[in-house]
Amino acid sequence: MVGWDINEQNKRTIFMQHMYERSGRTNGLFTGLWQEFCLKEAGPYCKEMWFEQQRAIKDFLDQAAFRQLEKMDPNLIGTGVDAREDVSPCSKEDGCTEEFVPTLHD
Repeated sequence: MVGWDINEQNKRTIFMQHMYERSGRTNGLFTGLWQEFCLKEAGPYCKEMWFEQQRAIKDFLDQAAFRQLEKMDPNLIGTGVDAREDVSPCSKEDGCTEEFVPTLHD
């Protein structure tokens, strides 16, 4: 068969069996296993990963804002000027040569 990958099909079969066993089913019914897996296992995990990513982005931007504050003219502190308005999280003078992409992760 064209496009048939026996290794991929074997992985699918093994994972389907894993999902069936994790579901606690004993009726031999595999229907809806993927949806159940997404809702009960993968979904909560991915949601938590997303919040961790958002916290990391916020922490990174907070640190960048703090670096900006350190560079700011002390006479401007308390004047309402927000250092975040002109934040460049990754600048060459900070020794950073790679652009920060807030939605990309390793």
